[in-house]
Amino acid sequence: MAIWVAFGFAAVVLINHGLGLGGAVFLFAGAGAIILGFLGHVIVNAVYATTFTPRELALALVIYVVCLISFGVATLLDRDFASRNFLALSADFIVIGVVVITYMIIHFGVRRTFQAFDVIRDFGDESRSSTSGAEK
Repeated sequence: MAIWVAFGFAAVVLINHGLGLGGAVFLFAGAGAIILGFLGHVIVNAVYATTFTPRELALALVIYVVCLISFGVATLLDRDFASRNFLALSADFIVIGVVVITYMIIHFGVRRTFQAFDVIRDFGDESRSSTSGAEK
């Protein structure tokens, strides 16, 4: 978590300044800080011979989706925001998503990457196994 605190704080400061007077360069630097935090987390996982837990994946997915929704709402409601930040933030979201998905596909393969996010199937398996166990 110490890696995410350091890089996350830097990302928040850079993105906040980029949304204000800083411009696209600071928005790209903020996305870079997020990517460096992710790569630091990957290195720590490699050192401790572990992977991302389902809770870490869920937290990252929720944060990513909340940021995307916030970006969409801000773009729709504020013309000035859209004209200044749309391209830079769109590129940031795309690059962050590509980096994370590329890492997961390289590390886990396509099937295990899909299974990491396929919670419906996991839920269905548990309900079937508990039902079949009760019937026996």
